[in-house]
Amino acid sequence: MLGEIAKIRLNKGEVDEALKLHKERPQVFDELGDIDSKAATLWDLAQIEVKRKSVQTASDYLTESYGLFLKLDRLDGICFVGLLLGPLLCGDGNTEEGLNILQRSRDGFRKLGWKELAAQAEALIEKVGGGGVPKVR
Repeated sequence: MLGEIAKIRLNKGEVDEALKLHKERPQVFDELGDIDSKAATLWDLAQIEVKRKSVQTASDYLTESYGLFLKLDRLDGICFVGLLLGPLLCGDGNTEEGLNILQRSRDGFRKLGWKELAAQAEALIEKVGGGGVPKVR
């Protein structure tokens, strides 16, 4: 419920209020042992932080979310979070790690049959000069 209210607030431009509501959610999911919902909430928080230009905070949320989705082996989550985390890492000087994450996203989107998102990931890879980097296994 908090997440839905937070999304409504965000759509109304009430970013700070949405952020406060979202920040309550990870603890609740920890207590419930709901790793999937926690990972999704961290993804939501990261997107808000990107809009607020809080790149480091967004990167921290994305890194944790990505790790949780990897642990769950949830390909869609890995791909979506990686699409945002990869470029942030590249921009922060962690180009090899960022490219690996982007390639994993591209390959995952291809596996899921989501061609437009795979092309978006490929374009990001090319943009940071990673066209010749081998695919992630």
